[in-house]
Amino acid sequence: MRHASLMDPWSCTLAMLDDRASRGVRSHDMHGSRNDAHCARSVNIRLVERLSESTLALSWHDPTSFNYSEQVWALCTARKRGVCVLSGEKIRRGQPVYRPRRVGSCVPLNSGAMILAFALAPWDQNTHTEPE
Repeated sequence: MRHASLMDPWSCTLAMLDDRASRGVRSHDMHGSRNDAHCARSVNIRLVERLSESTLALSWHDPTSFNYSEQVWALCTARKRGVCVLSGEKIRRGQPVYRPRRVGSCVPLNSGAMILAFALAPWDQNTHTEPE
């Protein structure tokens, strides 16, 4: 990377954001906000709606790259190891996870992201209300 004094102001700003990301700051909002030191980038994730037993709509905002306001994620089986973007827990091959759904031939920029299915349980419990 070039020295900051040799970069234009926009490149300097992105370099500072990248430096912040390398320190492991991440926030996500499933029903309130939380910081997670396990994650590598600053992303705001919010569950918009559970569409069915196996699909949900998420809002994904990454201030350094892209935004999806109502991205559909589908339940599937992890084909490889990874890290849950919500909990920071390790994902083993074969575990149930949610992944971004493709729309036609468009591959979403966060297509490699996965959320452990059980990481959504606290949100589901908070959204169910008892009948009066």
